[in-house]
Amino acid sequence: MSQHDFAAVISATAQEVFRQPSIPFSAERAFRDIPGFDSVLAIQFILAIESALDVTLNEEEVDTMHTMGDLLTLLEAKTISR
Repeated sequence: MSQHDFAAVISATAQEVFRQPSIPFSAERAFRDIPGFDSVLAIQFILAIESALDVTLNEEEVDTMHTMGDLLTLLEAKTISR
């Protein structure tokens, strides 16, 4: 997958999980700044990303993700190592 493809999945998943009609991808966008963000939805978001991309993110990896860019970098690394 390309960076553009990952960005599209991240954005679409965030829109669905956080119930926001428009959450464009921005590498600098902190998840905590997304309207409606809370710990329960954060877990649902991670699970939805894992399902959409058929990856598994461990707790340590999730703890390092603060922005959409962090998640994109992690997803790229996960798919390269397959």
